Amino acid sequence: MSPRQRDRVRSLIADADTPIDAQTVAAALSVHVTTARFHLNNLVEEGSAVAVGLPPVGVGRPRVGYRLVVAPPIDDLMLMLIARLGATPEEREELAAEVGHAWAAKHLPTTDLGPDVLPDPVVLAETILTRLGFRITDVVSAFGQHEISLCGCPLEELEKDLPEVARGVVRGLLEATLAAGSATLSSHYAVQVRPAPGGACELRLNLSQVAEASSSH
Repeated sequence: MSPRQRDRVRSLIADADTPIDAQTVAAALSVHVTTARFHLNNLVEEGSAVAVGLPPVGVGRPRVGYRLVVAPPIDDLMLMLIARLGATPEEREELAAEVGHAWAAKHLPTTDLGPDVLPDPVVLAETILTRLGFRITDVVSAFGQHEISLCGCPLEELEKDLPEVARGVVRGLLEATLAAGSATLSSHYAVQVRPAPGGACELRLNLSQVAEASSSH
């Protein structure tokens, strides 16, 4: 497959509303499925796409789907503009959290399963983070508390120059995701984001049960 054909694969994924598998790509481009899978995997390795699990068709193993990484462009001018949005790091983080809420709203359905149903907060977090191009590196759960380690590569430039903005965006993203998952879920968990020790673009995301939620069980 030539570079131009590789661009056609990328465009095919970008135009799809949901993740598509190698069979779909192969049929659309009239190539062998092995060829389609080879170039899809290359897109994943270069960071242009992510692989997600898809339900099987009929009886069989789960399929692998692919979607493009959504990476907002950040350059020097944009960084300078963002830096002026707040007078202090704390103000910038809160403003960034509002942006995170809006970002989540564009990529998550606003469905409420009802007050008596609480979805798994880790599953919700992993779903939106993976969808937006973050890479989960570790998950530790104990006694209702969850710590998720992730590579913040989509916000790498922000993390490097304006770390409080990167943290605010991720926090707002997760707060909105929990609220979308259930009307009561966001009141059960507090979201905290901090840099991982020694990680260039690594972040630690904590989902901690709040006291009111813990005492009600």
